[in-house]
Amino acid sequence: MKVKTKLTLFFLLFFNIYYSYESPYPLPKNMPAHTKILWGKNGFFRAIGIAPEKRIDELKLRTSMLQMHQKLALASWASFAYQSYLGNQMVNGNYKNHDIHKKLSVPVWSLYMSSAALSYFAPPALKYSDKFDSMKLHRWLSFLHFSGMAIIPILGYRIHSATDYQKAVEIHQNVALVTFFSMSLSAVLTFLPY
Repeated sequence: MKVKTKLTLFFLLFFNIYYSYESPYPLPKNMPAHTKILWGKNGFFRAIGIAPEKRIDELKLRTSMLQMHQKLALASWASFAYQSYLGNQMVNGNYKNHDIHKKLSVPVWSLYMSSAALSYFAPPALKYSDKFDSMKLHRWLSFLHFSGMAIIPILGYRIHSATDYQKAVEIHQNVALVTFFSMSLSAVLTFLPY
């Protein structure tokens, strides 16, 4: 065989092995829109050069981020439960823990938003199902409890300057209860098969 033919065959074989080695875990085609914008083939994290070079490293990063998301979410849920308990005491006329309830706002909110960011910015999964499952419901509920966690501090802050104090307290309490319920249901869903 001629040298030129041998070199051509060698390069074809090399590139075939290289490309088959580089992408045993291709990007899923049906990624959520925000994941595609951040992690797609020409996504933001690839464009600025902070995405891992290999897909397997992305999947390891995803696992780490989602495990930390679970831990922070549990801490956020527990501290939010305690803060809600103190809030209910105040609704019933016991204001001795008002300062604790107020001071918990920043750590609870920070834990929650850190947990949400880890989930939102995580690299794409191996695959995404088009069917309805527990993880899809978990993601849908996240819109509800994220909205609640975004508005609860504002509602709490406005209670003291409200013209109708009782109505302001009720709105704050109802939004907190819906948010807490959706967070709780979302947590339970992670234990179900998907």
